[in-house]
Amino acid sequence: MTKEKHKVLTAMFDVIPVGDSGNIDVSKITSLQSVLNLGRKFRMNKNGSLVSATKNPLSKKKRHTDIEKNKSPSEEFELFLNKDLDIKTELVSVGVEFRGEKYFKPRYRPVFAKQKPEIFNDEETDYQTVLAQINLRVPERCQSSFSGEPKKIDPFNLELLTLKTPQETHASKELDMWVKDFSKKSSDICSKKFKLPRIKMSRLSKALFLSVGFGLVSLTFFGHYGISIKNQLVIESNSAVANLQSAGENIKNMDFASASDNFAQAYKEFSKAGDDMNFMGAGISSLLSDLPGFDKLTAGGAGKLKSAKNLVEAGKLMANAGQAMSDAMGEIAKTNLILNPLSPISGSSAEALSIGEISGSLKRALMLSKKNLGKAKQFLADVDDAAIPEDKKASFEDFKLKLPVFEKLVNDSVDYSKFLEDFIGTKGIKKYLILFQNPSELRPTGGFPGTYGVVTFKDGKLQDLKVDDVYNLDGQLQELIVPPIQLQHITPNWGMRDANWFIDFPTSARKITTFFKKEAGYEVDGVITFNPQIVAQILDIVGPVEMTKYDLTLDSGNLFSSLQEEVEYKGDRKQPKQIIVDLAPRMLEKLYSAESSKWLEIFNLLVSSMERKDILMYFRDLNLESFSVDKGFSGQVKNIDSDYLMVTFSNVKGSKTDLVMDSFLKVQTTTENGNVKHDVSITRTHNGGNSEYGFYNKQNPTYIRVLVPEDSEFTGLTGNSRPEFKPLIDYTESGFKKDEDLSKFEEESYTDKETGVTIYKEAGKTEYGFWMIINPGETKTLDLEYMVPSSGRDYQLYIQKQPGLDVKDFKFYMDGKSYYDGPLEKDMIISPR
Repeated sequence: MTKEKHKVLTAMFDVIPVGDSGNIDVSKITSLQSVLNLGRKFRMNKNGSLVSATKNPLSKKKRHTDIEKNKSPSEEFELFLNKDLDIKTELVSVGVEFRGEKYFKPRYRPVFAKQKPEIFNDEETDYQTVLAQINLRVPERCQSSFSGEPKKIDPFNLELLTLKTPQETHASKELDMWVKDFSKKSSDICSKKFKLPRIKMSRLSKALFLSVGFGLVSLTFFGHYGISIKNQLVIESNSAVANLQSAGENIKNMDFASASDNFAQAYKEFSKAGDDMNFMGAGISSLLSDLPGFDKLTAGGAGKLKSAKNLVEAGKLMANAGQAMSDAMGEIAKTNLILNPLSPISGSSAEALSIGEISGSLKRALMLSKKNLGKAKQFLADVDDAAIPEDKKASFEDFKLKLPVFEKLVNDSVDYSKFLEDFIGTKGIKKYLILFQNPSELRPTGGFPGTYGVVTFKDGKLQDLKVDDVYNLDGQLQELIVPPIQLQHITPNWGMRDANWFIDFPTSARKITTFFKKEAGYEVDGVITFNPQIVAQILDIVGPVEMTKYDLTLDSGNLFSSLQEEVEYKGDRKQPKQIIVDLAPRMLEKLYSAESSKWLEIFNLLVSSMERKDILMYFRDLNLESFSVDKGFSGQVKNIDSDYLMVTFSNVKGSKTDLVMDSFLKVQTTTENGNVKHDVSITRTHNGGNSEYGFYNKQNPTYIRVLVPEDSEFTGLTGNSRPEFKPLIDYTESGFKKDEDLSKFEEESYTDKETGVTIYKEAGKTEYGFWMIINPGETKTLDLEYMVPSSGRDYQLYIQKQPGLDVKDFKFYMDGKSYYDGPLEKDMIISPR
């Protein structure tokens, strides 16, 4: 190969012929030409056929020159590929004959991909044809300037034609004529020239002129459009708010289907308003925001627009959350179906419904509501208060303050839905012991449990409810156990009926389950105490119950008196509480046959009853028990670092007189030498004596126990009673066993001989115990004094309420100043400073 730069032969091949003996054959060498051209040349003769056209050997003079000009095979191949072919020559080489054409010149044209035909309707086809012709470029010679007046175009009509295939003409005859005329006379369009006057402006002036012009046009257009949008926004927002208000009213009326529809409509209207505002924000503001002075022109309008958009988005989320909550309430309203033991087991029919299905739907609705509320809270936090109209600011601030409360309610509802599912159980059997603690005969955890029940759930549905007299169960107890000292003068033996003697309910509940297993022969999964006053409140919701066997109609007004009269005076003396046993299935029927709206009222009643400790729960399952403790219905004595006070009453052979007792509590606290001194006054009034029911006219002997911080020091007690009750039997020689927990509680106590107060240790607290005996028509007050070391922190007093106790008035004073005066309905914290 030849190196082009230096014209040097880079490789040489010396081929020498030899003879048969292997020696050089000189004769052959001398007979060969100096240069041999091996290339084959052809030419076409007059007949069109190819003949050889080999050149003569090169002369000596030209040999080296021609060698240097020869190309390499690769270069020749590349040159061959890029060279235009003689089509006729190529065709002749493969045997093609040409007749009658002396000169043959092939026509080349570009080949494009085949286009798929598009089908237009007639109007669209005509439009596309006209547009294509109008967009034809003006001839090159006219590009210097457009001058002269265009030829007048005669009017023409576009006829509406039937649908054509792609092969047919797409324009009318008039259109074709006009296009041809326009093309033919295009030179006429350029024949006459005219020039517009030129206005000289600086770049800054041009920019300002264009900005102002564009701004004026934009403001004019968007101003009119913005007013329309604003009016529409007002209509949509007002309608959305109205739907939210309607939803609230429907929820109050327990109409969850209508409430859900209201929330859905509000969401739709908020969404429409949001779309309009997105146009205003993303469309108008982005177009105008770069104009000089736009921020001053809008005077903060962009910020207000953002706040308004945030409000709308929050409204959408709240509406969606409301709809989810409404759906959740609808699921709760179905809970009554679980209580129907005659309804089909879950999965056995189309009408079957279990707690798992209800809980699943409930949790999904609540989780969606929880998520939306969190987002709505973020949007509201980014709302500028200045964007809120003056007449709406108070409502807006109030709403923002209530939103966390609503959010907490939803969070708690999520927890409660899981608790309900675990409580009833989706698979297997759950049994719970129910104690109906009568507050008319107070005991430490709420009342004397004269009636008990056992409720059984199977696979998420109620299977059975049994109610009976507690004395029937206690009669099965084979062991003889020594009762608490304060009860030994009324009963010789301790049983389940008196096992709720410990103020700490989990401790009492464990003792109750121990007795139940001894007496019933099987275990339960938990203990639930129930204040019978809840039954009266349920009757207010579902209506009275007819007890035809007893010729009674029981309602909230006569429930207690009628039942007590039947039990004490009219009933079968062998089974005095048979009326209560007969009432249970009738009440259950009232519950599961109640309308869904009624059941939600019952659900709300149960929740509020837990807060008032009218319902207490203890579970063997640690998760359920932990939830019970966290939510405050475990009845556990609070273990806190601050000052603490709990006053409890235990009716001991006082019949049902606690129902006619008024109780008052006053605490006067002073700080003295680094200590906190307390004077606790307890006043009770017996309103019995003249009642038509004898059980309200009895004496009321009450053993009072006051729990205070463990390091408290007793300093005095006045006004208490000091009776001398004697045990019914001598337990030292009777063969009775002592309960280990009760013995420890009593043996670690001691009694102050001067005042008659007994000091105990229970649940990490110090406890002062003493008697207060009141006759019908009397009022008595006693005063307890003790001191608590100061913690050195800001003072707080935690007041824990006894379940079942109704304190008419509670007063608290700190260094002579009043900090609380009102009823004590639930636990409370007082922070004077």
